[in-house]
Amino acid sequence: MNGTNANRYRFVLHTRRLTRLAIVSALVLVISGLLALLSSFLVQPVNLEGLIIPSYLISTIALAFLLPLLVLQYMYAHSGIWIEPDKVRVRFPGMDEQEIAWSESRFAVDEGEEYLRASKGKEGLGFLFGETRYIRLYLEGLLPEQRAQVEQALAEHVPVRLPRRFTLMTLLNSRGELMARGRLYLFEDELLCAENRGDKRVFFYAPLKDLSWVKQRASFYVGRLECEAFTIRYQGKEYVIMLGYETTIFRGIGSSSHWTRTGEADEWVGALQAST
Repeated sequence: MNGTNANRYRFVLHTRRLTRLAIVSALVLVISGLLALLSSFLVQPVNLEGLIIPSYLISTIALAFLLPLLVLQYMYAHSGIWIEPDKVRVRFPGMDEQEIAWSESRFAVDEGEEYLRASKGKEGLGFLFGETRYIRLYLEGLLPEQRAQVEQALAEHVPVRLPRRFTLMTLLNSRGELMARGRLYLFEDELLCAENRGDKRVFFYAPLKDLSWVKQRASFYVGRLECEAFTIRYQGKEYVIMLGYETTIFRGIGSSSHWTRTGEADEWVGALQAST
């Protein structure tokens, strides 16, 4: 652990779920393994030869589940959120370690329990934003009381903000070229657009009074799925915000993607125009 007086918050919620799965897998492995051995080597009054192959198959499947779970548990044991006097560090299994100094940080964002439930506990809940980039805090891996402690610790350094509106979206330039799949927040007086993948860049953090225009435009179509869109102009640049989002799922033999409609353009345009 770097620095002194650093507070570490472990991803207890995720760890407990992994532990339960690991215990079940281990029990299945032991029971099916013993049954396979008994069926193979011991003479029983009842013929158990028909259980040998199923027992070995169940044991193999249980072992295949258990080994990755043990690896994940090891990774979670070395993961967490460190709130230090000069910065925040986040280490999450399978992800590069993130950190951001308090001097660079501007505010934290809590997207709220409603979004956490809507995403089935898999999408973000807390983020810490700087001028040009942000880090994801993975608060969805914490227990509710831990989240409250982290937010209290963050609030000692930066404001913790709740967006009036929030959605996932696809950001395009004026020529219709893809810039990013990102997150869009509407606060009381600002509009924030940030990348959701890759480098976690902040594209703009625009005071609403400085938007040259906000207007709805023609929808985009992904197959038969209609995704509405609107355009804004800020600091001489035109941004096209498509209210559709592509989720990519990576598997061992490849990847698949799924597009989702993420909002109504007239609602966003109305909210932005009413605030300017």
